[in-house]
Amino acid sequence: MRHILLSLLLIGIWQTGFSQIDIQVTTLDSFATTATGQNGVYALDAAASGGMIHLSYYYSDSTSRTWLLYSTRSQTSLSTDTITEIQGYTKSLSGTAIQIDSMGNPWVYAGFNSNNTRYIKAYHRVNDTWVESFSLNQLGTPHQWVAAAPNAREIGFVYPGIRIPPTNQYPIHYARFNGTSWEQSIISDVDKSEKTRPSVVSTDSSLYVAFAESRCPDTLITRVYARTDSGWIQSFEEVWTGEYDCSGLEERSTKLGADQEGVYLLQDIHLDESFPQLFRFDGATWKQGDVFFDEDWVHPFFMSSTVQVDDQQTLYWINQEKSDQPGLCLVRTDGECGYVALPHDQYAIALQDMVILDGYAYVYYYEGNYNWPWGKPVTFKEARISIDQIVPIQPSPSQPAVSLLQHAPNPFSGESTITCTIARSCDASLAIHDLLGRPVANLFDGRLEPGQYAWEVNGQHLTEGMYICILRTPDQQMTTTMLVVH
Repeated sequence: MRHILLSLLLIGIWQTGFSQIDIQVTTLDSFATTATGQNGVYALDAAASGGMIHLSYYYSDSTSRTWLLYSTRSQTSLSTDTITEIQGYTKSLSGTAIQIDSMGNPWVYAGFNSNNTRYIKAYHRVNDTWVESFSLNQLGTPHQWVAAAPNAREIGFVYPGIRIPPTNQYPIHYARFNGTSWEQSIISDVDKSEKTRPSVVSTDSSLYVAFAESRCPDTLITRVYARTDSGWIQSFEEVWTGEYDCSGLEERSTKLGADQEGVYLLQDIHLDESFPQLFRFDGATWKQGDVFFDEDWVHPFFMSSTVQVDDQQTLYWINQEKSDQPGLCLVRTDGECGYVALPHDQYAIALQDMVILDGYAYVYYYEGNYNWPWGKPVTFKEARISIDQIVPIQPSPSQPAVSLLQHAPNPFSGESTITCTIARSCDASLAIHDLLGRPVANLFDGRLEPGQYAWEVNGQHLTEGMYICILRTPDQQMTTTMLVVH
């Protein structure tokens, strides 16, 4: 999570000029005292269901007491329940996730550290009383992330980072409630490398889970798994190799979203300082698209919240701003971006989450944090932004648009075809590397004009194993993985 200073602006600022925005900010403190010198509101997850906004989050007050809370937000009021008080926590409040079942009842999942023990827990509300129905406390990574699809057809959630003795593996698990008990399955039996928080999206046909991991000192990997009748299968993998300082992975993001066209993956898990990468899965192929920003206005990282869909099936997400251009950016998948300055008082803010409901984006954030300003109030706020009045930022004409498609077939032993689409002229190179980053085949190095290009790779000239195909331009680097079998 990033904490960035904002200037005192009460209007929306856009690259195309100044535009008055319908943005309303409300302070959502519903407690007798505001947190002072503590986390305040932390690990918030938001979901829209039944015309209401549902929130799950941790709240700390000035006496270091911490609660897991659930709130419902209507147009006129905020109602809050206390799920549980967390005793002896050590500020390791990793995440919450909220889910609404078919009857409109809430389920809340939580990961935290209490009395030096790490927990994964699930709660649901029965007759206005919160009941704990799942609890796991074992050794694991410092971050006990949880994730769930807000309106999935079944009750279930994902949690990574728990070590299952006596092995040294840290699998990604899915826990499903069958009506009476919880059934657990392993999505990915990955090793003990560091992993990001997962993201989950549900479609009519399947459930998708995305996460990323690092293998120090030189590898980052993003994976997407889909659940089928026969179990979990890997649907997508992207591998980056190069210099990596093995820090800050928890602040990088993989986000899933879905609309009528398919599943979207938005990520900033890559080694180069490029813009977020967007992929779309149409049920058969993952295709990479381009996301354009003006670098003077929007930082390529600092994504916060899941990918959201409005009534017109347009996808949005938010990027927190660069520190020298305060505000946030509400971004669409076509690359258009509206820049909004959040009204605030005088302290640092931290974005938490966003939902879209009835033509508005509801952005949740708090001012102040446990490091600064010490002893000052930490306030929980909601910004309501009218989507219709967002002025787009047009893509920069100097930015080349390149799409690298997943090659086919894969795996292969004979020939496989690598395809890319070029929207604007650019210099480019295409090469195949082994998992140690060593080039094994140079396919192209030169100038590409607008159009679609294809290159053939002969697997008979390669030894059996995994390889990485890297397409580089002056502004981007895209990769796909290929598996050669003999």
